[in-house]
Amino acid sequence: MSAAYPVANLVAPSAECETLLPGHDFVDAYQVRADLPGLSARQAAEAIIKHPPSWISLLMATRNRVVSLFQLRTVEFGVDNPHALPHTLGGFPLVAQSEREVVLGFDDSHLDFRISIRVAPDGPEATQVTLSTIVKTNNLLGRSYLATIMPLHRLIVRHLLEHARFRQQPS
Repeated sequence: MSAAYPVANLVAPSAECETLLPGHDFVDAYQVRADLPGLSARQAAEAIIKHPPSWISLLMATRNRVVSLFQLRTVEFGVDNPHALPHTLGGFPLVAQSEREVVLGFDDSHLDFRISIRVAPDGPEATQVTLSTIVKTNNLLGRSYLATIMPLHRLIVRHLLEHARFRQQPS
């Protein structure tokens, strides 16, 4: 009997993603196999970020209310700002993009972060999708924030990867 969803596994971060934020304090990477060959990084990123389940949207809305008290940036997770397109994806600023990788993130007073979504062929029938998170804390608030959200971060990333509806858009 096969699982209803693919399993997202913790993997070693790539050397390339480690260079995205020099001096980082935290990096992790999770990988899932998408049963779709030729998936682009943009298609993978949209599948992962733009359709979060309601419980993740609720957690992010709660996070936004709390961090706004500290005058930190908020993100409407999964929602594109039509005035910022094509420079954002799912509420996050687009830092870099190629066929194989999309990098999202921003710098804030408490921490800087990057999200890397990379794709690689996995035989003729599938694509490996890797989501890496890289964080550099800037002060005590950043370190406290990172420690507080870490258990939820792991749960959210795995869930987003395992439940992404990977599909190719027509060219």
